Amino acid sequence: MSMHQTSETERNFTAFQAMLPKLLEKFKGQYALMHGEKVADYFDNPADAVVEGLKRFGQGAYSVQEVTEAVESLGFYSYAGGSVQA
Repeated sequence: MSMHQTSETERNFTAFQAMLPKLLEKFKGQYALMHGEKVADYFDNPADAVVEGLKRFGQGAYSVQEVTEAVESLGFYSYAGGSVQA
């Protein structure tokens, strides 16, 4: 993973945590496709979010985070262009 991927993911995660209370009201249980510290879209499953992230932003330029009260960084699996943990 490049330094750009790490910093993009960290910035996205920080932004996601700040937005989480409002996101939970409408998008609980969905997966947020994050890019540039903003939510680009929401998906019902992480695989669809990863595919769309690759199409829109390319490898290394996005992250995916589940909208849930028990927010946590999924490490490599939340990072841009990474695999989706099953």
